[in-house]
Amino acid sequence: MTINLDSSARLLHEAIQQMGWSSDPALLVDRVKRLDLGLPAEDEFIFILSWLGKCALTHKLDQSQFPPRSKDTYQVPDLLASFQTRVGPKLVLIEIKVTNKQKLKWKADYFGKLKRYSDLLGIPLLVAWKFYGLWLLVDIECFQKATSNFHLSLETAMKNNLMSFLAGDFGYVFKPNVGLHFVIKKDKLVDRKATGESSEEQQWLVRIEKAYFTNSEGVETTNLPSGLWPLFISAGPEAHDKVELDYIYQRFVIPDNNGIKFAHTALPILLNFSNNEEEKIHWRKQLEEHHYPVEYTIFCDAAKAGIERKFVQYIFHVQPFEIPSFLKELKITEQGFST
Repeated sequence: MTINLDSSARLLHEAIQQMGWSSDPALLVDRVKRLDLGLPAEDEFIFILSWLGKCALTHKLDQSQFPPRSKDTYQVPDLLASFQTRVGPKLVLIEIKVTNKQKLKWKADYFGKLKRYSDLLGIPLLVAWKFYGLWLLVDIECFQKATSNFHLSLETAMKNNLMSFLAGDFGYVFKPNVGLHFVIKKDKLVDRKATGESSEEQQWLVRIEKAYFTNSEGVETTNLPSGLWPLFISAGPEAHDKVELDYIYQRFVIPDNNGIKFAHTALPILLNFSNNEEEKIHWRKQLEEHHYPVEYTIFCDAAKAGIERKFVQYIFHVQPFEIPSFLKELKITEQGFST
């Protein structure tokens, strides 16, 4: 759909006038930009928690506080969430932050207001930090006081991440050389045009003669375990093409040292893969429709099957270095399977 920016701007201007807005429009633009960063992140994290399956309930908290002077004492966090665990439900408050910097820095006043709200309700407070595409869920007690502000380093957040321990996430590493392969036959030359003195561009009608997967040992198969296809996509295979006289050989292969992936980071990749029309994921729409590209239980089962079939090398369940006091009863991760 094509949007007419002039018409949209005129409608917005009229709406602002009807609301009696008299301040600098730049302030509104700045606020909208901040909302565009914050609100989609909240929706994204809620959708991820829903997909992971351990969160029985989560919702945003209305942050309109009354009486107004309460703002001098309390700061209402972004979310309330209840996680299912083997020792019963665990209720937490969550503050959402998005930054690619190596450290979160909170003013003492802001930290104190959030903490007092948490203490008032008797509910633990966590911070959900989106660092590039990775989500970290960390107890607020992991913040350390500097000279005046409170800091949370990326290293500390990674060491004490609760995404696996509480929310059910897991990490996985594919074996190198796992791949998807196509053997494509050139049937008919449709068009050709010169692109240089010694080069040309050709258009062919082609047909796929063979399509198959290989595990790390080169064993071919056309029957993957359910869910392994989305697991493979999320692992970031590299494309390789070889063009010969009559055939084109195309393959997508997991490279050496491809690194650890986390299940929750696969969800945006899979949504983008299935989304042919929109460049940006509309997380509010995803929340309302609440349809997953693949069910999480299938995704987990595929990882287990991938180990057996020599597609997946490792599965990790990450324990926090320091278990928060309200989770001391839990000795191991809340993930529902082991390796």
